[in-house]
Amino acid sequence: MMERYDVLVIGGGPGGYACAIKAAKASLRVAIFEKEALGGTCLNVGCIPTKYLLDKAGDLEKIRKLTAIGIYKDAGMFNFKEIQRQKAQVVEKLVSGVSGLLKHLYVAIFKGEATLKANKVVECDGKQYTADHIVIASGSRPAALNIPGAEHAITSTELLAVMSIPKRLAIIGGGVIGLELASAFNAFGSAVTVIEMMDSLLVQEQPQAVNQLKKTLEKNGLAFHLSARVSRIEKKDGLFRTVCAVQGGEVSVESEVVLMAVGRKANTACIAVDSGIALTDSKHIKVNQYLQTSVDGVYAVGDVIGGYQLAHAAYAEAESVVDNILAKDAKTPYDDSVMPRCVYTIPAFAAVGKTSGQAGVETAIGSFSYEANGMALAEEAKGAVYVIMDKHRKTTVGVQIIGEHAPELISFATAAVAKQFTFDDWKHLVIAHPSLSEMVKEAALDAFKSALHKV
Repeated sequence: MMERYDVLVIGGGPGGYACAIKAAKASLRVAIFEKEALGGTCLNVGCIPTKYLLDKAGDLEKIRKLTAIGIYKDAGMFNFKEIQRQKAQVVEKLVSGVSGLLKHLYVAIFKGEATLKANKVVECDGKQYTADHIVIASGSRPAALNIPGAEHAITSTELLAVMSIPKRLAIIGGGVIGLELASAFNAFGSAVTVIEMMDSLLVQEQPQAVNQLKKTLEKNGLAFHLSARVSRIEKKDGLFRTVCAVQGGEVSVESEVVLMAVGRKANTACIAVDSGIALTDSKHIKVNQYLQTSVDGVYAVGDVIGGYQLAHAAYAEAESVVDNILAKDAKTPYDDSVMPRCVYTIPAFAAVGKTSGQAGVETAIGSFSYEANGMALAEEAKGAVYVIMDKHRKTTVGVQIIGEHAPELISFATAAVAKQFTFDDWKHLVIAHPSLSEMVKEAALDAFKSALHKV
């Protein structure tokens, strides 16, 4: 007999478990299917373990800098195996927390590979389930280049599990995953080279901020090959040679480990051919403004629909779907126009809203340096804040931050972009002193040459 629920969720990552939790709190009968571990990529082999490594790597970098200026006597030693062990403990605690919350809310958890078939039937381990509302949150997996020797490269999942630091690390891809792991392993002692096919890092962000990030990463010891297309990976005498085509010829990078970090592709194996679910040209699930698929009553959220492949985007999408499932009147379109974007490099980068090139209006850009901020000086932090304003309406269009605590500061900036803070709003806003947050206000005022602490 087919078991019926109010909501079925395929995938237990951020989008899936958030959907299940919110629906269960609304007294809906919910089941969730996950073939691996609850928490998905984010909790298990993505956001959380990466940030754990980066936090410890950042501490090492700070200790080294304080040692260089004579505050500490030496930079000390570190135990990478112990870092990895305690990282695993943090992951386990978070995954257990998600599992406990789902069980507390009486969400049925099915461990196994689920497949959505015709007529909104979900099959898992030989049993069938159905519901009025089904949410596909099956996530994504690492992509790879189709080049000779690609089998010699490892994925971010495998690099996160290594128990020793490679002396030399080549990273194919200068996106978020590549840059974050480059920063971590550089701080732990690897000689890291990042190979990027584009002529810039983070091409969708404000050039001034990206250029400053690149210069700082280079100062920290990272090497870059931009406008470089990898043609092959060769193995010889226990080493790997990553060969790249560049203007004027070839360059090669020798390393003990090669990381393939060229993005992620949607997990759509859970969709049967007869399910009726349409895909986009990029092989993501096609959804409308309400995150509905081509099948009535079936929604999709998270990496599997493309767009912002971010855990917090998946959370927001999941909540929007459940709100619309519960809505008695008109549904509300999902809006991702103000989405914070963070890269947890050392130092970090964060952005929200549009760049000057994306704004579609004449803009004024204000900036403020960490070196002119009291708290940043006290914390030995360096970087800069850029605020993009509509020059005529004097409203906040976007914010870009390069420096320590940028991902925390961007939440404050997100509110300013979402509410379209005006120059007068910024002028009359009182911010605690000393704090790094002061720099965001100063940069906004600087767009119209009115920053208090800048000539």
